[in-house]
Amino acid sequence: MALTETQQLRMLERLRSAGNQPVTLDQLRAGGIDFPAVVIGELELNGYVIERVYEHSRQIGVRLQETEAPDPPASRRRHRWRRVSR
Repeated sequence: MALTETQQLRMLERLRSAGNQPVTLDQLRAGGIDFPAVVIGELELNGYVIERVYEHSRQIGVRLQETEAPDPPASRRRHRWRRVSR
């Protein structure tokens, strides 16, 4: 399992355990997620809905919106591109 996938799974676990409570980026970093904003973006690209929670126009955290759960983060395959010979 790649480091990226581990970070995504760790964040999903943390957000799910928080339930409806927002989780701050600092809490995610303390939980071992190195770049939480990047991991949030990756999860959103994989189909997860992550809500940013604001208080007085300031972001205080994020929470996972439980919708139909997409497939878990997939391994990234390396594609070898070959130039077509003419």
